[in-house]
Amino acid sequence: VAWYLGELNKYQQRTGTRLLDYLDLHFYPQGANVSLSNVVDPATRALRLRSTRALWDASYIDESWIGEPVRLIPRMRDWVNQNYSGTKIAITEYNWGALDHINGALAQADILGILGRERVDLALLWGMPEGNVPGTYAFRMYRNYDGLGGRFGQTSVSATSQDQAKVAVYAAQRSDGALTIIVINKTEAARQIELNLRGSTKTSAEVYRYSAATLTSIKKEANAAIAAGLIKTSLPASSITLFVVK
Repeated sequence: VAWYLGELNKYQQRTGTRLLDYLDLHFYPQGANVSLSNVVDPATRALRLRSTRALWDASYIDESWIGEPVRLIPRMRDWVNQNYSGTKIAITEYNWGALDHINGALAQADILGILGRERVDLALLWGMPEGNVPGTYAFRMYRNYDGLGGRFGQTSVSATSQDQAKVAVYAAQRSDGALTIIVINKTEAARQIELNLRGSTKTSAEVYRYSAATLTSIKKEANAAIAAGLIKTSLPASSITLFVVK
């Protein structure tokens, strides 16, 4: 890939013509029974949710024949920066499997958060979920959480978790000024969390949730109180929660 980009860069330097708009790779996790699979035994469920870290985490040793860190998106960005700057990044095939199960929905929601945070310019899921299966709701949590076109924000905001492998968090500001925060409980037990909204003076947040408890709809929950910039709440097991601070 580095050589390919370098050759295209040389051509542009000679001719003034850019031949490549996107560096586009396909990626399917190589862990057993994860990609393009509906296997959801406990070991595979856990592996599916861990393996999303291959997209970004340099500390994650891929649990497959690869056996080393993949850090796919930073690796692609390094190749571009070192060999053909200005090229956009695309992953036009990916699939983490189990889109008909809450486990696949959690993985897909995590992936969407990663793709946004890591500034991937274009990404395409291979094999769209059909109908009202859990994988569809992972997209709706970002693109139409209230059935009225309510969306996650367009401008990424820094968001960190004390343990991203268990509770993943992604945040963005919307064009109307709202702060939107997706929190994914990747564990199969309820978890108490404190969400620190640094600098916020707001007093409440709307709450929308998709979880294993109700697989056929996104539920609007009671508003969450914000006190001194903190939201203290419980996340149900295997759930995707969206906080909207207007």
